[in-house]
Amino acid sequence: MSPSSSLPQALHELNRHHLSELSGRDRTAVQDEYDRLRMLRLAEEGLARGDMFPDFALRDANGVLHTSHEFLDRGPMVLAFFRGGWCPYCALTMVALEEARAAIEALGGQPVGIMPDQPARIAETASQRGISYPLLSDPANGFARTCGLAYELSPEHVRIHLERGRDLRRLHADTAWRLPIPAVFVVAPDAQIVFAFSDVDSARWPDPEELIASLDALRDAHARDSHA
Repeated sequence: MSPSSSLPQALHELNRHHLSELSGRDRTAVQDEYDRLRMLRLAEEGLARGDMFPDFALRDANGVLHTSHEFLDRGPMVLAFFRGGWCPYCALTMVALEEARAAIEALGGQPVGIMPDQPARIAETASQRGISYPLLSDPANGFARTCGLAYELSPEHVRIHLERGRDLRRLHADTAWRLPIPAVFVVAPDAQIVFAFSDVDSARWPDPEELIASLDALRDAHARDSHA
């Protein structure tokens, strides 16, 4: 995907291709899972604009501990939750965030990714995808659960992952079959969320231009306050 291409369109095309390759049983299982999660209202009742973003202390691929305060002391944070390096939708979104990194940093922001993979796997993903912003490990989706953004998979969804050779419990150092809901937030230096997006459908994600616009508006608001 080139920097000028549309991320939502790329995700739509990937989803169309993905669904076309699934069996009827698996397509039904995927749709049933989305319906179940929408009934639980996980995305709607999770973190929202105006909320305070919870503190975190998570390790990167090299085992270095990073905190939310560390990032916010430098300026706004653009924080994304990814399901894992195995997820093709996450591959598109994490690369799109990398492509937007220069524009984000030009506005004083810092992109950060959080995923449940263990550090060695994160290092591999970052290398494969050319990711230079911090990717942090969230074992057992502990922080995602704090944010109300993690869920346990249905038996049919567990079956689909196992048939594809993915034991998420092993990959994520977990005792349960859990995944985070794909989400992205723009967090002001005072930890207030100024942009929030989450959706149980991993094929839905905002265009990075929306994140950049949010940072631009935050900078303008700060400038007005400074001159008031």
